[in-house]
Amino acid sequence: MDPNNDPPQQQQQPPPQPQQEQPSPQQQQVYAASEPVVPRQRKKPKVKESIIDHTYRDYSQVEVSSDDDAPTPGGDPNKKTTRLQPNFPAKLHAIVSNPNYQHIICWQPHGRSWKIVDKHLLSTVICPKHFAHAKFESFNRSVNGWGFKVCILFYV
Repeated sequence: MDPNNDPPQQQQQPPPQPQQEQPSPQQQQVYAASEPVVPRQRKKPKVKESIIDHTYRDYSQVEVSSDDDAPTPGGDPNKKTTRLQPNFPAKLHAIVSNPNYQHIICWQPHGRSWKIVDKHLLSTVICPKHFAHAKFESFNRSVNGWGFKVCILFYV
């Protein structure tokens, strides 16, 4: 046999493999649902440590003295000094503690909250005298703005 006369050998190709069918969209959903679901780990929020004194003090029976009679500390009593305007909570404390206004606004018996007895008198008597307005809505907005919370009391 002559190697030159042999017919050319064909290269053998691997047998064709059956093609896998593409899953339908419904089947894809089934496959996705059958995979185990691992919950996502969330980072714990960092809590700032703070030191807050939660000691309760009952101020309901404390007498409030007027600061007008007290001498100015470290200064000449005859010299005129300019006083800063008190902020809203200081004004509100003075108003609520004033015995002349007990029929309009007063402390609750436990001394931790106060109540408005008469809204109309508050807006006509107290607001024009202590604030630059005569509206209950403006007073209420100031109360809310300073972070006071409304407590609804139910008596049985």
